[in-house]
Amino acid sequence: MNAQDINTVSDSTQLANQVLDFIPPEKVDMTPNAIGWWIIAGLVGLVVLVMIVKWYINYLNSTYRRTAIQQIDEMIAQQTTSNDKVYHINQILKRVALTTYSRTEVASLQGAEWVSFLNDHSKSKFNSQEEELMINAPYMKTEQINNVESLATSAKKWIKSHV
Repeated sequence: MNAQDINTVSDSTQLANQVLDFIPPEKVDMTPNAIGWWIIAGLVGLVVLVMIVKWYINYLNSTYRRTAIQQIDEMIAQQTTSNDKVYHINQILKRVALTTYSRTEVASLQGAEWVSFLNDHSKSKFNSQEEELMINAPYMKTEQINNVESLATSAKKWIKSHV
């Protein structure tokens, strides 16, 4: 190596030392500075809060539905006669209807009027066998009643979808 190469290497080392002594830039603040962003964030938060409150109110207002469906499930699991099961399904449906509609409109209904009321106030309808079962079950022999599970399923659908 000659002297000129040594001077170049030492100059390069000095330049490198000068470059390496740099000051890092300031950290960038990621929070929005403009007031508009804060307003938008507040509105989004408010909308989310309103949606949560509405969902919770709806959840509380439909407690009677969940309770009635649970009672039907428990009653079907019990070892009782088919007549008793139909009677209890009717009783549960009447309680749900009394919870939702006025007492004067519901309390006196029985037989075909009761089944007609149920079909008129729901998106799901009872079929003709279930209607006959609800009307005539107290007068039928236990052996004649064979589709209580179908009635229970339709009753749960009515509870879920009554308007």
